[in-house]
Amino acid sequence: MTRTYIHRLHGRHALLESALSQEMRRPAPDPATVAAIKKRKLELKDRLRALELKAASEGFD
Repeated sequence: MTRTYIHRLHGRHALLESALSQEMRRPAPDPATVAAIKKRKLELKDRLRALELKAASEGFD
């Protein structure tokens, strides 16, 4: 994977963080929405970690 792809995934993670923050600022955050965003963030974080480790081991870091 290229560093550009990893960078894009970091951008998506930041967008999810923003969406979570917005949802939590609502007077009554929807628990299902919060859980879905958190799940997507965690999946993305795990994917990023694996790709970054692979890139580092291949010398793309």
